[in-house]
Amino acid sequence: MDDKSRVASVEKPPVKWALAQFTATVLVVLIVGGRLAAQSCAMCYTTVAGGGKSVIHAMQVGIIVLLIPPVLLFAGLIWIVVRWKTIPAQVAFFPEPNGDYLR
Repeated sequence: MDDKSRVASVEKPPVKWALAQFTATVLVVLIVGGRLAAQSCAMCYTTVAGGGKSVIHAMQVGIIVLLIPPVLLFAGLIWIVVRWKTIPAQVAFFPEPNGDYLR
C-alpha cells in the first residue's frame, strides 16, 4: 500500500449516522431545554422588573456581552476538533515539502 492510497482511504461517517446524531441532539435539547429555560434567579428578576426599561435593557446587553466569549471559545474548539478529525493522518504527520498540508 503506497502513501497516496492510505491518504485517500480516510472515510467519512455515513450520512444516516450523522442524521441520527443530529436528531437525537435536537430531541434532547427540546426535552430538557424547557426545564433549563425555566430556571431563573428570583432576586435578579425582582431587581430588573422594579428598575424600569433602562435596567431591563442594561441587563439584556450585559447577558449578551457575557455570552459572547464562551460562545466564541466553544465555536473555536469545535472548529479545531473538526479540522483535526478531517485531516488524514498521513498528511497531518508528514506534510508536503512545500508546507501545504491542509489541501
